[in-house]
Amino acid sequence: MATTHQFALSIIITVICVEPVFSCSYSWNEKYKLVANCENQGLTSVPRNLSRDIQELILSQNLIDILKNNSFINYTNMERLILSKNKIYEIHEDAFAGLNSLKVLKVNDNLINITILPEGVFKHLSNVVALDISRNKKQLNESNQFIYPDATFSGLERLQNLSIDLYMFPVFGRGFIKLHNLTSLDFHKCYLRKSSGFKLGNSTFQNFSSNLKELYIRGCRHFFQMEYGLLEHFPNLKILDLSNSYVHLYQALRILHPFQYKNMSVINFHHITDSSINGNDFPYSVVITEELMKYLKTICIESLDLSKTGIVDYQKHSLFSFEHPKCFKIFIMSANRLPATISDHYFEIIRFIKHAANIKVYDFSYLTSDYPDPVYLNVYHPETLNHFENRIQNVYFSPEVSIFLPPSLEFLRFTHISSVLSSAFIICANTSLRYLDVSFSVYQHFPNGTNDCGKQLKYLDISGSPKAIITFPKIPLPKLTILKMTHARIDQLILKGKEWMVFRAPYLRNVDISFNNLWTLDRKTFLNQPNITHLNMSNNLFRAIPTFVKNLQNLEYLNLSNNLIVSINDTMRRWLSNVSSSRKFVLDLSNNDLVCSCDTVDFLSWMETKKEIFHDADNYTCTYTKKSEQVPLKKVIENKNKYFLYCEVKKNMWLLPLCISVGSAFGIFIALSLLYNYRWKIILYMYRKVRRVVENNLHENYMYDAYVSYEDRSVTWIQKFLLPKIEDEWGLKVCLHDRDILPGDLTADAKAESIKESRHFVFIITEHFTEGKWGKFEIERAVYEKCTTNLRKIIVILQNIQVKDIPEEIVKISNDVCFIELPLDENEIYDKLDHQSTWLKLKALFYLN
Repeated sequence: MATTHQFALSIIITVICVEPVFSCSYSWNEKYKLVANCENQGLTSVPRNLSRDIQELILSQNLIDILKNNSFINYTNMERLILSKNKIYEIHEDAFAGLNSLKVLKVNDNLINITILPEGVFKHLSNVVALDISRNKKQLNESNQFIYPDATFSGLERLQNLSIDLYMFPVFGRGFIKLHNLTSLDFHKCYLRKSSGFKLGNSTFQNFSSNLKELYIRGCRHFFQMEYGLLEHFPNLKILDLSNSYVHLYQALRILHPFQYKNMSVINFHHITDSSINGNDFPYSVVITEELMKYLKTICIESLDLSKTGIVDYQKHSLFSFEHPKCFKIFIMSANRLPATISDHYFEIIRFIKHAANIKVYDFSYLTSDYPDPVYLNVYHPETLNHFENRIQNVYFSPEVSIFLPPSLEFLRFTHISSVLSSAFIICANTSLRYLDVSFSVYQHFPNGTNDCGKQLKYLDISGSPKAIITFPKIPLPKLTILKMTHARIDQLILKGKEWMVFRAPYLRNVDISFNNLWTLDRKTFLNQPNITHLNMSNNLFRAIPTFVKNLQNLEYLNLSNNLIVSINDTMRRWLSNVSSSRKFVLDLSNNDLVCSCDTVDFLSWMETKKEIFHDADNYTCTYTKKSEQVPLKKVIENKNKYFLYCEVKKNMWLLPLCISVGSAFGIFIALSLLYNYRWKIILYMYRKVRRVVENNLHENYMYDAYVSYEDRSVTWIQKFLLPKIEDEWGLKVCLHDRDILPGDLTADAKAESIKESRHFVFIITEHFTEGKWGKFEIERAVYEKCTTNLRKIIVILQNIQVKDIPEEIVKISNDVCFIELPLDENEIYDKLDHQSTWLKLKALFYLN
């Protein structure tokens, strides 16, 4: 009995004394160190019941507000402590007791006021090499000096990396002299701004170690000034990063004087000139002079970023006058406002690239253009255009400028540059070029290149220029994996019969041909690129999934969003089912013209069973034809019985007419026999009675009474016979693409809009109709408009054509078509009375719904 009481007592004591167990997880990092991850657990204090062997503790994104004494006393082996994004505002002097092995401490993004930290708070952290105490409490009074607690930080004698905030009027005391090992100083959050009497002065950093190699002053979004000798205390600096700090390029170039004729790894001046800065001394428009470049050009720099620095021009022998071009590995000049067409500038760039023998990355993109021979308006007579003399005199542009790419170059970007210079011929030898982007760049002739330029190429972007498609496929591309050709007007190349995908790229995996006005593609498309896995054909004019995709045996992702697809036919559905069963496959049909009707019920049922194929299928919509409204496709699929009940009724409606017709067949036959010989007289009589009412009610919502589709051999017959009947005699209005579609419009879009605005659709079919380049497109568009109930009738006029020669596309929709035969040659008419009745039949089709 005593033993039982003791056991129960021990359980009670255990339950009372053991702290609650939080759902912290344990893992091993890449260095086989034990890590305890307690991130985002709602903790209000440091847990004490974790394994004593942990070497890294992650407590970020909790609710800890105070670090009390001996909070980590149990974790003497810990080397990394992450306390980011808590609510810490107070740290006791012995909070870090026991952490003698700690090397990395992060207490960033809290509420700490570093000026009131206990002086000995870091005394237990003698081995810390990295401290991040940035993004903490903001300075209370920005007009007073901010005294950094140097005595508090002086105990971190082994500290190498310090991340801290930079406040107004900063004072770094002599205690920072003891940080002999400090090599990286990162002012992660910056509160500097232009204020009376404020500058980062020559003495600001005088108490920091001269061994500092990295200085980061980033994200100062308000202009402030820097004195000339600001960086003279850091003669061994290798990385200077002022990116996104609005100090202006003029100041940044002037404070580089301590580094003349020295080696530096990175100078990052990205976006240090901003539109918010504009004055006499620091203008928004920056012009580079030889004087400004006198320090920078002497430095041996590996990586230089001058992007978005406001440069609009530069003197000769200034911007590209580097004395050590061979030092460069990365050079970025994008997003400035440089004139890209001045010959001296152009050739300076070419010379720089030639001498930068070790460069790997060169980016000269998003530059504005300076067009020669501009056309101006006359201020007194604006209708008169004046061709003033070009400001560039005696400049000779050679037919083709040769650019020698260094063998070391791996990344080259010339995108979004407008230039009227002659074309360039890129010469490559032993090339390492892997990434090439020449998209949206306009030349008189698109750059050409030697075969070597494509040997190592893996990424190619030739978007924005159809000329590029003609040029670059000539270069062998044996390693190409990603190809982008957006906004390249591929549709125009196809209409002109030009080849655009004949090159072989056996490793090509990702292709983007979006925004090309494509409505059809040949079955041989991508025949030489069978291994494509991702194909983007979004934002085109496809009415169905192109059949050529069935040849892509490795296809995993097909993007056909923002097209005009109404449904998926049975053949394509079977292929998609087979593909999805054999491998992971995704199809994006978002923002298409899907139709929910009796004709598409099978497609919707199939889609319900294959929902996993479709990207974001729950957000698809379709046109519900019964009410002509857009509804969520998910809702229609889930309630098919409700939405398509009328379809079953429609299927059985033939029984009633059949019974009635059989019962009254004898009587109707007699009546029809009597009326047959007088049929057209009766029609004409009825027509005269109802003509005005019909004409007044059928012209409200349409621009045209009919859209006429034809091929060139029918033009003469249309002008001589059809138009005089329809427009002159009957008073109707038709749309002819040669006459009514304005030049300059996108042809496919203009045709589609005209068809939509027409009450009826008329096809004039001859034996040569399918040879026309727009015939199939117009048939598909007519079917679509008929399906959406916008089109009243599809009328087919057959001219000297046998039934077996009628296009297959017309045969497929024959149930919805009215056929009329009229000869192409009026001399072939034998029965004049019957010919006249055919015209009357056509007129009746036009007038009656």
